[in-house]
Amino acid sequence: MIPKTPEKYLMLAGASLIALGWSLPAAHAQEEEDVQRKLGTVLVTTQKTEESIQDVPIAVSAFDEEALEKMQLTGGPDLTKSIPNVAFSKGNFTGYNFKIRGIGADLVAQSGDAGVGVHQNDVPLTANRLFEAEFYDLERVETLRGPQGTLYGRNATGGVINVITAKPVLEEFQADAKLTYGNYNTFKAKGMVNVPLGEIAALRVAGSMLQRDGYVDNIVTGNDIDDRDLYSIRATLAVEPTDRLRGWVSYEHFEEEDSRLRSGKQFCDKDPFVTSFAGIPVSGADQVYTSLGCQDAPLSQANDRLNSAGTLGGGLGILAGLLNGDAFTQPVVRDLRKIESAFDPDYYADQDLFTWKAEFDLTDSLLLTYLGSYGESSSRSIEDYNKVSPTIPFNTAGVPLGNPALAPVYQALFPGGVVDDPQLGASNFFRTFDLSGGSSEQTTHEIRMQSDFDGRFNFNVGAISIDFDAIDPNNPDEGYYVFSNTLTGLTQINNALGGAIFGGPVPIDDSGPSFGPLANLAGDGGNYFRSLSPYSLESFAVFGEGYFDLTDNLQLTVGLRYTDDKKAQENIPTFLFVPNATGADPLQPQPIPGASPDEAGDGTFNVGFEETTGRIGFDWSPDLDFSEDTLLYAFYSRGYKGGGINPPQPAGNANAFPQFFDPEFINSYEIGTKNTLAGGALQLNATGFYYDYEGYQITQIINRTSANFNIDAKIQGFELETVWNPASTFVLNANLGLLDSEIQDTYAIDVLDRTNGRDDLVALKNASSYANCVVSAEGYATILGAIAAGALAPGSTGGLCTGAFAGAEAAFGVGTVTYVDSDGQTQTIGGLTPFDGEAKDLDGNSIPGAPEMTLNVGAEYTFESLFDGNWDMRLRGDYYYQGESYSRVWNTSGDDLDSWTNLNLSVQFYNDNGLEFEIFGKNITDEEVLTGRYLTDDSSGLYSNVFLNEPALYGVSVRKRW
Repeated sequence: MIPKTPEKYLMLAGASLIALGWSLPAAHAQEEEDVQRKLGTVLVTTQKTEESIQDVPIAVSAFDEEALEKMQLTGGPDLTKSIPNVAFSKGNFTGYNFKIRGIGADLVAQSGDAGVGVHQNDVPLTANRLFEAEFYDLERVETLRGPQGTLYGRNATGGVINVITAKPVLEEFQADAKLTYGNYNTFKAKGMVNVPLGEIAALRVAGSMLQRDGYVDNIVTGNDIDDRDLYSIRATLAVEPTDRLRGWVSYEHFEEEDSRLRSGKQFCDKDPFVTSFAGIPVSGADQVYTSLGCQDAPLSQANDRLNSAGTLGGGLGILAGLLNGDAFTQPVVRDLRKIESAFDPDYYADQDLFTWKAEFDLTDSLLLTYLGSYGESSSRSIEDYNKVSPTIPFNTAGVPLGNPALAPVYQALFPGGVVDDPQLGASNFFRTFDLSGGSSEQTTHEIRMQSDFDGRFNFNVGAISIDFDAIDPNNPDEGYYVFSNTLTGLTQINNALGGAIFGGPVPIDDSGPSFGPLANLAGDGGNYFRSLSPYSLESFAVFGEGYFDLTDNLQLTVGLRYTDDKKAQENIPTFLFVPNATGADPLQPQPIPGASPDEAGDGTFNVGFEETTGRIGFDWSPDLDFSEDTLLYAFYSRGYKGGGINPPQPAGNANAFPQFFDPEFINSYEIGTKNTLAGGALQLNATGFYYDYEGYQITQIINRTSANFNIDAKIQGFELETVWNPASTFVLNANLGLLDSEIQDTYAIDVLDRTNGRDDLVALKNASSYANCVVSAEGYATILGAIAAGALAPGSTGGLCTGAFAGAEAAFGVGTVTYVDSDGQTQTIGGLTPFDGEAKDLDGNSIPGAPEMTLNVGAEYTFESLFDGNWDMRLRGDYYYQGESYSRVWNTSGDDLDSWTNLNLSVQFYNDNGLEFEIFGKNITDEEVLTGRYLTDDSSGLYSNVFLNEPALYGVSVRKRW
């Protein structure tokens, strides 16, 4: 009979790990102590039956619920503090980046996939709430390091996180309740009840709730923000009608509504206006094209507000006559936990997940498993785009387009300098808000068959299908928006002039529902930027592994997987300032004339990827004199992550970036050992790995759109993990991760340094798109000289980036200039002809978010039989260190992310009646850590959004188990 196992069989490539689920009862004699000093481990279900992690040839970290609570691992982001070579940071668009061995999600695309697969009860969750929700009522959390493309499937090139929820227990009543109160007025409640329903069924209901005040002060509204108000409930029904058939069905709901910050402080080293160049004065009309908003600098020196003239909204505000220059002139407030926002952030997220599983013993040696799921997820985040307040109000008497004859139009539209924006309200100050939102729906079906023969060969084979759909354009709170009252103001001027600016009247959205601080949002207005990428995925895979016992202690594993991914994305171009033809709907897919059907000739981009991946390796369990148990293993794995479709091209620039990006491939070589020593009191594990990575996907913003590209890299590392139980009441644990990554043969333009530091090149602002360009310094000086001589009108340098002088080098006596392009090729171009910039050689640079070292050390001591022998007291401390890393592939001083540390402490009292009291502290030294950075695009002024850790947290909790 095959054991009744509620979880998937964990048969994946990897190195090693200790599970921190030890259990140490009191020892009353030396003879007993020798036995009880043996470490317990979390069990995972591997190959044929449940086994200790120490017997699994995998780099896997597994924490049961007790270990999670001891180490204060309350949610997904905390896992980084307990696993070697793992890093975590939030993302700029309501997402996150969980990286294992440097591999994660450095791309931004609706059709992109994460490099680390997130599963719940073995179900792959394309959209999930890992960074928002807290762990509750779990059996364990497994984190598998290294490519897991054979059994765990699609896109798990970095690894897999698998959250296994607790299942109903038959014929037994159980209950658990825990309450926590802490600083920031934090209140948490968690609990579960397990009710038997006769002898063959049971129902388990669990829930979690978190409420707290904010970590951040909004000095404009006077409120604390980045608070939490979220809850989750889960109900699971299990049945076992016969000895051969068993199964369960589960429903989980998560919901959050609060002022969570999607990104933290804005960092900028202001790029000032240039007043003279090569000894030639620069007129005021030309100065506005000299500032890019922000310039490259270490984050520690980026203490300014950006120059708004270098942004689309600020620059067009000057064109509309609303502003004369920079709107942000005062020093910035440097406190990382203080921002200036015109309103308090508005955040909402929810998820509904149905999961069901059935197991049937076909014979005593064959197990058939079916696993299915259906899930819906949505989120919406609205924030002040800049998080700094303007200090210069709009002009009370403006001159639109620099034409004094239009001054009466300005007065009529903006009395007193007040712009009445239908979404943002009326204000005489520069305002820019953004909204990031979306919804998704997913269905999965998986079937597996596993053998448990007595002979030397066994197998595990199966198939899985995934159908995923995201983004409904007809829901106005989906997609990515940027709103600005200067954009609306310029649209109003255009319409008052009969469409003279944009070639026709532009529709202004003035009706629709409200979302938080935003009003009248129907989603189809031309007075704001909206990026939409409705996306669907159909993925099918067949997989299998065979296990060959070559000898009694040597096993060969061979696995293969065939994956067929089909991706589709509707082509809905952005429609900012686009005149709308009568009856046209900007939310409908737009066919591209002359393009093939797969390239949106019918309005939809289609791309498919078919790949075969797998692994092969040996694990050996020799009988050695110095160890109770030793496992040695070596594996080769081939991993794959699908390519995808970049967002639609910006309006008016059909070739701003490639429409598709390529897949990723990884060749992984890994060796490892797991050892149980000192009579079972010491576990010592080590693993080494080398990755040959082809096509790692990274993002770069171009014209307000995140486009994705591919780079090659080599990654190598080492991981050491140990748990030592020197006495029955004393446990020490530690892990060390060392990582080295090198980008290979790649050239790319750094948008913060388009000239690559060359004095013979100049970066300027494009007067039309507010992207940036590069021209020769000679050409720029020549045009400035012509302006100074009266041969050209002031402001003529605005034509350099638009190509107004391209080809006129001979007429102006300007020569050529050479530069290196993104393919590493040297090009020659006219000195008055704009180009994107000179690419830098990235060979040898580190990939983002790959710290060279991580270290975790924990210690736990239990004082037994206190207070008349009725209570035990457990003291625990956990220290974590993460080394320096980079936020971008260019590895400049501005990309540096400093090393950081974290210290957690706790004291727990508990007795045999199931009652527990705890005093705890997290990050007790109150370290302020920048875990990540997101660089915005040219038209946003090249400022950086940074992401912070949690401040010092402390509190008390009480728990009762029945």
